[in-house]
Amino acid sequence: MSYQRTIDLDSGDSLARLARWIRPGATVLELGPATGYFTEWLQGRGCTVDVVEIDPEAARRAEPFARRVVVADLDADGWDDALGAARYDCVVCADVLEHLRHGQRLLERLRTRLAPEGELLLSVPNVAHAAIIMELLDDRFEYGGEGLLDSTHLRLYTWRSLAAVLAAAGFEVRAWDATEKTPWESEFRARTEVLRPELRGALGPGTRHHAYQWLVRAVPGSGGLAATPPALAGGEQVPLRFLCAPRTDELSLDRAETVFVPANGDPRDCEFRFPAGSQALRVFLADRVGVMIVDECALLAGAREVWRLGMPGGRLVAGADAVALDEHRFALIRPDAWIEPALDAGLAPEVDRLVMRLRWIGDWAGAAAWSALSALAEADAARRDAAAARVIALEGLVEERDRAIAARDESLAARRRELAVRDAEVERLEAALAAQARLIAYRQSWTGWLRLPLQKLRLALQRRTGTD
Repeated sequence: MSYQRTIDLDSGDSLARLARWIRPGATVLELGPATGYFTEWLQGRGCTVDVVEIDPEAARRAEPFARRVVVADLDADGWDDALGAARYDCVVCADVLEHLRHGQRLLERLRTRLAPEGELLLSVPNVAHAAIIMELLDDRFEYGGEGLLDSTHLRLYTWRSLAAVLAAAGFEVRAWDATEKTPWESEFRARTEVLRPELRGALGPGTRHHAYQWLVRAVPGSGGLAATPPALAGGEQVPLRFLCAPRTDELSLDRAETVFVPANGDPRDCEFRFPAGSQALRVFLADRVGVMIVDECALLAGAREVWRLGMPGGRLVAGADAVALDEHRFALIRPDAWIEPALDAGLAPEVDRLVMRLRWIGDWAGAAAWSALSALAEADAARRDAAAARVIALEGLVEERDRAIAARDESLAARRRELAVRDAEVERLEAALAAQARLIAYRQSWTGWLRLPLQKLRLALQRRTGTD
């Protein structure tokens, strides 16, 4: 797999951190450069760069930025022969070691490639990240796409196992660094606040379990100067976003002001200033499900308090995705649930500041939260039952209508048959009338009058003959 990235020294990612350890104009051996995005940056800093890349197409794209390009598998033998006797001020091995079967053997070769005072700079994913530990606690260890458990990773490292393989290859650690991601920020989207307090403490701030990648600055030698990486101060936080606008339909998350609330239950004081006359004010409480406690909430106009949670009429209105457990606690049943102050329209133009104190407790362990969920489930079941009843009623109406239509169609068919009989009778009567009319017309003609005596004579003869 060939990754594609960009270099942003202000981003704090692993390449930006490694770049800070490389002096301008250094001679660099870069292993696994992919398409040469870091190689290009190094060239721009005046560095002379040789690269070794397994993917021929990626190597071709990196070639314009390198002095020498070697296409080879770092697990194989002989690839370093193409480098001749070159020695380097820096060897960069960024997110490469985990893709190799024989990492220690590679490190031993790299030690001999360093110039005097040369340094090895490398980064690896941290398999002891809190998100992976949480996955293991849930009996999961599933490889996926790009990330900590990339399916192309052949070796997994903690800081201790990385230090051990470096020592075995003849290196000592000069400095440690790390990129940080909370479990929720990782690809696992894991929530430490659902853990028991003792586990949350073991995986949270003050530990090394939010290190997403370990970065090492090492030199040949033994007895490392920095044998243990520092603990990380970071902790899980949830975003709180404030929106204001002249009208509700103009509220937009793109223009939200964001602060972060600790996920361990510690309170966070927030203050949002906004233009006077903002009629619509809304606070999105988190990017995940859980429980947020609003200890305090007030709206001010300058130094004057206009509205406060708990005062007569001072209440918070929750959107459809938030359930008010009581006046201060809100259960978020979907990400991005929101609340807003129930503010009299006449007061809204005056306010220019919102102050809040909030706490995120995250889990659903409280009885009130469970009862709220039960009430939601019952209400949803009632809605489903009502909908089912409406469907049944509609189906009955449809069946009744179909029967009425069928009866009407049968009645129409019977009437058509009656009309057909009547039309046939009318046709017969019309034919009889026509025949009678012709007979009458014949009898009234001069021919009929001439033949009448003869017909009478014939009849008389017939009678007479019949008598005889």
